[in-house]
Amino acid sequence: TVKFTNEQFSTDGFESLRDYQRQVGANLLKAAETVGGGIAVMATGGGKSYMAGWLARQLIRQGYNVIVTSLSIDLTSQLREFAARWGAQVHAYTIQTLYRRLLRGEDHNGVELDDEDKEGLRYMDEQDLSKQELDALHSLFFNRRTALIIDEVHHVPARTVKKVAMNVGDGWGLRFGLTATPYRNDGRELEIEAWVGPVVEPRINSSFLIQHGYAVPVTINMIKTGNWGCRAREDANPTKAYAHVRKCLAESRERNEFIVNLVAQAPKPVMVLTSLVRHAELLHRLIKSQLSNLRVDIATGVVKGSKREEIFNALRNGQKDVLVATTLADEGLDLPPLKSLILTLGGKSKTRTLQRIGRLVRPHPGKTEAVAYDIWDTTNFFIEQGEERKRLYETEPNWKIKITSMK
Repeated sequence: TVKFTNEQFSTDGFESLRDYQRQVGANLLKAAETVGGGIAVMATGGGKSYMAGWLARQLIRQGYNVIVTSLSIDLTSQLREFAARWGAQVHAYTIQTLYRRLLRGEDHNGVELDDEDKEGLRYMDEQDLSKQELDALHSLFFNRRTALIIDEVHHVPARTVKKVAMNVGDGWGLRFGLTATPYRNDGRELEIEAWVGPVVEPRINSSFLIQHGYAVPVTINMIKTGNWGCRAREDANPTKAYAHVRKCLAESRERNEFIVNLVAQAPKPVMVLTSLVRHAELLHRLIKSQLSNLRVDIATGVVKGSKREEIFNALRNGQKDVLVATTLADEGLDLPPLKSLILTLGGKSKTRTLQRIGRLVRPHPGKTEAVAYDIWDTTNFFIEQGEERKRLYETEPNWKIKITSMK
């Protein structure tokens, strides 16, 4: 049983938290006392990673070992760094390292991993561990006095994440989750709380943070374009048809030139997001060749985690003007200097749509507003996806939405 007191809060940095963070922190620890864990819901800029560091410090004081994890080595490292700011020494391992190395997780019994797991594998830099390190990790993970903090916990229904969560402490460990988006397109929201713990109040959305000065105002400029000559046959298989249209859009010279022009006019630094590695590489080459005055870099799953961290730090330090990235940059990354974002290949995911805009709203010296350019292609699948993104943007009353047409 874990117990926390108000006296401990007052002597351990509790008063340095924002009002809502104090409420969330206290309720997370109450949930730990009653059901063994809980989930904090905070939009980007709300301080999830900062709260994770504070939480880790409280748990360590109670004699718990703390493991921080996520589906991305970038986010896992970020959690470790925030914990260090609180003087908390945590153990940072990706979900895939824990799943494969400790739980012998493979595609067993003929059951294939779902798309969410496959994406985690595709962009994962699995950590190399010696036999000695693996033995130490095994003892740590299965110790009943171990607590697990999972970033982007909405991924818990994925088989890899769920198995890690359920086995920590040999099934007796504490579990905590962090997310800005506690919902899923597949409707499996209840599983998030079932495998980790209850969502604690208050829930902090982006509009609250903007209203109280914790996040910068954002304008989303949805640009309706044409079909770029990309259409699917009406009798085509839907999955193949979608892949065909997306590939056509990504390879359209005219469309990519339009994106380069957006990069030229967007406030810097700007991040260009796409769901395809080849598209990212193509855009990177075009931007570098046509906008040679700008400092441009690329971050995809092909780029090793250590190199990606160098790239992200360069942007944070004002040494990059343009970053082209794939979906690995959708969630959680702390890039406060970003002033603009270009979304190049649609999508309608509830979590990804709102998380992407979240990359923009973090405050930074000299940053008073941010802008997102959402390319809304009027062709098969993509026109409907744009309508869905618009509805999702409208769930945040303090986000400004502008609909324009390509000139």
